[in-house]
Amino acid sequence: MSYHVVALTMAQVRQGALDFQRELGSILSNAPELKVYSASPFDLEERRRAKDRFGGDIVYFFNEVAYQESRRLGLDVEFIAEIPDEQIPRRRTVVVGMPESKTRV
Repeated sequence: MSYHVVALTMAQVRQGALDFQRELGSILSNAPELKVYSASPFDLEERRRAKDRFGGDIVYFFNEVAYQESRRLGLDVEFIAEIPDEQIPRRRTVVVGMPESKTRV
């Protein structure tokens, strides 16, 4: 599986670049496998690596479903790279999507 990368500056965030979260979040009931991740806010080293590699203050990783839905909805999101699954941060936070369960009941 690959992930599509979006890197945003703080100026872009202040100008409303995070609207994609609301738009994608509204369709989760129809696309439960949709996921957008960012590096964990508690892993400063991983956040720095993402910033150095992709150039944004905040870096997001869209799975294929999130990427396709972003395109379908015509969201104003600029994808700058595509990376394999093993290159996304190990410690990550779900920004849009249902969190994975750590335990199976």
